[in-house]
Amino acid sequence: MFMKSVAVALFLVFASSPAFAYSDEIEWLRNQSFNSCKKFYVWRLIDNYFKNPRWESGWSDQGDYIVNVHGKMQYDGQNVNALLQFTIDPKQGKFNLSGLAFNGKPQSKDMRVALIETMCEDLQ
Repeated sequence: MFMKSVAVALFLVFASSPAFAYSDEIEWLRNQSFNSCKKFYVWRLIDNYFKNPRWESGWSDQGDYIVNVHGKMQYDGQNVNALLQFTIDPKQGKFNLSGLAFNGKPQSKDMRVALIETMCEDLQ
C-alpha cells in the first residue's frame, strides 16, 4: 500500500510540473532566440530575469497565436509585475515580442528592445 501511495504521489508531482503543462506553441517559443541575443533561448532569458514566470497562451482573432508571460522583476529600483506578450505567426514560423507592460502600464517598443538587451547582457 505504501509503495502505491508513493507512486501516485510521484505521478501527481511530475504530471503537475510545468514541463507537462505547456502547449506545443509555448514549447516552440521557449526554445527560440531573439535576433539581438542568439546565445540564449527565450526561456533562459525570462527564467533568469523574472521571479516565478507564468506562461499562458491562446489564439487571437487575427489568427496569430499569443503567448503571455507574467512575472515579477526589478525596474527602476522597484519590484514590478511585468507582462511580456509574444505573437507567433504559425504560417511563417516567426515570433515577435509585441507587448510589454509594467504594473499594467504599456511600455514602448524602445523599452521592449532595451529589456531584451538588458536580459541578454545579464547572462553574459
